[in-house]
Amino acid sequence: MAKRSRFKDFLWRHSAGIAFLVMVAFVGLIGFVGYTYAVITKKFDSSRRWDVPSRIYSDATPIVPGMTFARALLEPKLNHVGYHEARTQVANPGEYRYVNGDLEIYLQNFEYPDIEFRALPIVVTFDGTTVRTVKRLDDGASLRGIRVEPELITSIYNNEMEDRLPVALNLVPQVVIDAIIATEDRNFYHHEGISIRGVLRAAWIDLRHKSLNVGGSTLTQQLVKNLFLNPERSWRRKGVEALMAVLLEARYSKNEILEAYLNEIYLGQNGAVQIIGVEQASQVYFGKHVNYLTLPEAATLAGMIRSPNVLSPLKYPERAKPRRDTVLALIRDQEKITPAEYQAAVTSPLTTTRFPKTSRSAPFFVDLVLKQLRETYPETQLKTEGLRVFTTLDTMMQRAAEQTLDSGISDLNKRYPYLRKSSIPLEGVILTIQPGTGYVKALVGGRNYSKTQFNRAIQARRQPGSLFKPFVYVTAMDPQRGQQAFTAATVLDDSPISVHTGNAVWQPQNYDLRFHGRVSVRQALAHSYNIPAVRAAIDAGVPNVIKTASTIGIESRLEPYPSVSLGSFEVTPLEIAYAYSAFANLGVKAEPISILAVSTREGKLLESREVKMKRVAPASVCYVMNDMLKDVFNYGTAAKARSLGFDRPFAGKTGTTSNYRDAWFIGYSPRILSLVWIGFDDGHSVRLAGGDACVPIWTSYMNRVVGLVPDVDWRRPDDVINRTIDPESGYLVTPYCSQEKNEIFVAGTEPTAVCPLHAESGEVPFWRDREPATGNDQQSTDVLEGQPSTPAQQQRREKERDRGIKRLLRIIFGDGH
Repeated sequence: MAKRSRFKDFLWRHSAGIAFLVMVAFVGLIGFVGYTYAVITKKFDSSRRWDVPSRIYSDATPIVPGMTFARALLEPKLNHVGYHEARTQVANPGEYRYVNGDLEIYLQNFEYPDIEFRALPIVVTFDGTTVRTVKRLDDGASLRGIRVEPELITSIYNNEMEDRLPVALNLVPQVVIDAIIATEDRNFYHHEGISIRGVLRAAWIDLRHKSLNVGGSTLTQQLVKNLFLNPERSWRRKGVEALMAVLLEARYSKNEILEAYLNEIYLGQNGAVQIIGVEQASQVYFGKHVNYLTLPEAATLAGMIRSPNVLSPLKYPERAKPRRDTVLALIRDQEKITPAEYQAAVTSPLTTTRFPKTSRSAPFFVDLVLKQLRETYPETQLKTEGLRVFTTLDTMMQRAAEQTLDSGISDLNKRYPYLRKSSIPLEGVILTIQPGTGYVKALVGGRNYSKTQFNRAIQARRQPGSLFKPFVYVTAMDPQRGQQAFTAATVLDDSPISVHTGNAVWQPQNYDLRFHGRVSVRQALAHSYNIPAVRAAIDAGVPNVIKTASTIGIESRLEPYPSVSLGSFEVTPLEIAYAYSAFANLGVKAEPISILAVSTREGKLLESREVKMKRVAPASVCYVMNDMLKDVFNYGTAAKARSLGFDRPFAGKTGTTSNYRDAWFIGYSPRILSLVWIGFDDGHSVRLAGGDACVPIWTSYMNRVVGLVPDVDWRRPDDVINRTIDPESGYLVTPYCSQEKNEIFVAGTEPTAVCPLHAESGEVPFWRDREPATGNDQQSTDVLEGQPSTPAQQQRREKERDRGIKRLLRIIFGDGH
């Protein structure tokens, strides 16, 4: 009794203080609740609730009659864009199917900077792999062509490396909603943010095990934890979580909370990137938009939420299927599906995308794009504001280039075992550009980006070797040199030469260590002879060669030594490729472009990059050069491409450097230029020439993608003319020459003198009959031979005289007469 009395006295004496403390606590609680309410409503009401990464897209893909599309190239493209295969006739955007070799496709809506793609059902008919017609599927109306929307290449992430594609609730199918609610919070529509029964059950289990491992969270609590809290496990954090959940339910509708949850839930990893939200997960795991998910796929997705990386259908299908079936049973038990629907779903196989997407496609190309973006946009803007960056990349070419380089290097390692013994792996580059626009269409800067991010296409500085010879000959062929200008028919001496440079003497050799005597410029280029190129450089003047190369596009520093004619300096692969594009574009060079346009996530255009072009060489000279470089394929150092099945009229040039440290090949037409480089990063010898190391890889790649561009040849400039020459001398053919060749020339540089080797030499013209007369026929007498001839011989001589007269007329007037 005494103790109780003392306690009452204590309360009485301190009642004012206790009342004050209670009031302070109450005010503090109200303040905390108010502050918490303000925090959650501010973020939830934000127009940009999440930091959205900027997206980098490829170029759109045209499909027009005449183009070639192997199904093995086109189908992965469609899947990566978000199309999925239909079993019956396509009826919804995003569906496609192949029917008797033809493609039915329902195009999707997509906003491109200069055009809005409209959903439209299309049928593309094929003749083998070549597009025959493009028609509307509904009425059969013919179209000139279509464009498949750009493909997402990668995203620019913040420090959390989260990738999400926000989706509105009305676009999420009911089967997905039912599956998630049945699995995660079956009473979602009946509680006010927390489940008392679930909390008590979780608390009892935690107390028994003296831990905080059991959740008992509602769907709303899960959203609060992901949006506002850290992953700390404590009673205090659980209390804050419950409070926030109640406040969230008091302020927002169930549908608003559910939509936020569907866009916030963590659903695994794609490499180093977190997959956030049902739309992103649907594209990664099933290759389709979430609104196309089937009941079994929805159950698979819902089943992953508990432990996404352990239950991934891509990595662990043997775990994902039993979990899927459990979710299907939960949906059935809650009467969201019928027993028949359950039975059909549970007996169906586990399905995933046939072409899984990586978190970063074309990584070496993306490095080039990011380098250019960071010159204009702050890093924070790129990582949080969801910019849309449209590039020049052709993903079908890119995938083909990546696969071809990897398999090509593997093949070299098998055929030449000494390459495998090196402590440094053999590396390579493949890049493709569009000469007429400067667009980078494919870029592979190494064999494996995950092992090394060194981008050899734009960072490696290597000697071009024989790739430089066309720049030497273009200088020597300058029409401004008049009759001193070289032509394709100019004959050069491939014999030993000593060049004095200061106190040193340089004696260049051919790669085969042989001398070939008198050869034409055309032959010297086709066979890549070194000594004729050195003689041409000396004749044209080495400073002039350097000036021409710099004008055309070689940006690296060139020293004025004769050895520059054989490529004894360093360039990047991208640099030499763009210099060659001037030849492909008949003397007009387009500046490199990898970014077409940048827009906000709402579609407002921020910038559009225009093609910049400049004439750097005469069209006529480049046309003649291209014609000569076609012989590299026909009988020169890249003749192997013909035996490997490449038959288009391309021009090309191999390159091999001193001691075989670098192997190169560039092949091109007016519409496409592709380069291959093979070598070791430390520069030790590959012991292979460009024709052996690079041409097979280039040919394998081009055989896969060349059908994506039109088969066109160069249009001949008006100032390119034909003359018939004696190939032995390079001068106009005479009736006495034993052989002739029809050659092309830049007007003003064509030969005007007749062949000095045979003219007035006293040799018997080849068109005269050299058979002795029989002596039996006295009807005519051959003055030159002093022998009688038969009527048949005389008739033959007259025909040959006519041929000789016609040749003389061609010499005087050209082929047009």
